Amino acid sequence: MGFLANLVKEDRELMLFLNAPGVSKDSKKELVDKVLAGKLSDVAINFFKVLIDNNRQSLIRDVYQSLVDEIDVINNRQRVKITTSAKLGTDMVQKIKDALAEKFKKVIILDEVIDPKIIGGVVIKVGDLIIDGSLAKDLRNIREKLLLSKIRSEMVYED
Repeated sequence: MGFLANLVKEDRELMLFLNAPGVSKDSKKELVDKVLAGKLSDVAINFFKVLIDNNRQSLIRDVYQSLVDEIDVINNRQRVKITTSAKLGTDMVQKIKDALAEKFKKVIILDEVIDPKIIGGVVIKVGDLIIDGSLAKDLRNIREKLLLSKIRSEMVYED
């Protein structure tokens, strides 16, 4: 399923063909047989054909993500995206994993992302929960507070 999801994600022409309303379902299924025979199991190919029959072939990536999510639930795993401005050391990554594992009582799978735009600190995303400890967020908050604050003219000094 992962191979199939990546294939339709990367091959734009394939996805356009599979979603083309003027192309018959039989033609689409023939192409699937030719392209995927020997690369995927018969079960996966037949499943994809069922999606085509029901005009749901564009949802293959969503189906794959749902499958991954369900497997994670069964195996008591939690995927966590951690964004930093620079690569974290192995010790720090392990400390974060341990703290999150203790908090959520699950095996943590970390996806590390480097984004210099956050300037410093860390942003942790666990499902819908976002813990933003970035310097960029702090600077935005300070800017907003300064813009909202009213300064009376007699309080402004010039040297």
